[in-house]
Amino acid sequence: MPLVGALAAPHSHLQLFTRPAENDDYRQKVQKGREAMLVLREQMERCGADTILVIHDDHFVNFDFRCYPPFALFVGQEAKGSGVTDPDEIEKITGATYRKYEGKDNFASAPKGIPQHMANWDDEKPYVYKVNTDLSVRLLKGLLERDFDMPMTSNGTMDGEEVLTTNFLNPKADKSIMLMFTNGYVPPLPWPRRCYKLGQAIREILDEVDDKVAILATGGMSHYPGTPLYGHVDEAFDKNVLSILASGKGSKLAEFTPDDLMNSGNGELVNWIITAGIVGDKKAHVIDYIRLWHIGLGYLYWEL
Repeated sequence: MPLVGALAAPHSHLQLFTRPAENDDYRQKVQKGREAMLVLREQMERCGADTILVIHDDHFVNFDFRCYPPFALFVGQEAKGSGVTDPDEIEKITGATYRKYEGKDNFASAPKGIPQHMANWDDEKPYVYKVNTDLSVRLLKGLLERDFDMPMTSNGTMDGEEVLTTNFLNPKADKSIMLMFTNGYVPPLPWPRRCYKLGQAIREILDEVDDKVAILATGGMSHYPGTPLYGHVDEAFDKNVLSILASGKGSKLAEFTPDDLMNSGNGELVNWIITAGIVGDKKAHVIDYIRLWHIGLGYLYWEL
């Protein structure tokens, strides 16, 4: 069976490092997040994957209001990305050593007014990942065959949060990656039942290949970026989702509506629902749930 593992992890950079002003309680929670990520790293290594399908919602890095597709596949030869902090700091936290910025003295040299993790850096990115292009193209064709009108891009960029989580779980960069971008950010979101069916279709295609693939679903959990609710966290909704997955009833996530996700601050749950469709109704191992001041962080994996 080519599907060898599946993980779900936050991509918030605040789960992994603190600023000097943070209090002891916050620092302890960050440490718990790092420890949970180390458990996921161990699972990623243990499953023996040679390719990681990263499912991540785009944060206006590749798409904008001119075209913001519900899903899109990357079919390029290599993926590049920037980080959310200085590369040396990322290496210290994640253990990942990649190509450093070329011609830059420090990370703070991002163009004025542009978020550092979204800057183009004159198209020079410090993190370069080898892509399983053949399997990406096969997945694209297989989804089109199964009536999913799947957009594609050969020039995708990994944003800072995606880079940080991928680095942490693949610190040696010895696994190829595949990228599926989603819309977990801008309403109207894709319907959860469609996300689940997409996951089922992906599983059918992966079952036909020899590559050993692990799924990495990133995002969330509950938070409300860019809204007056920022700082509120719907812990009850988060814990209900984790309970559903831990009980092996992932298909129940397909019963949510887009409004359910948005109202609970869980737009990024679309990534997890796709993964639940890939895995099927199999019990997940929930490692931890951590509430920071502005976001709920869930960590889990499935053994396949």
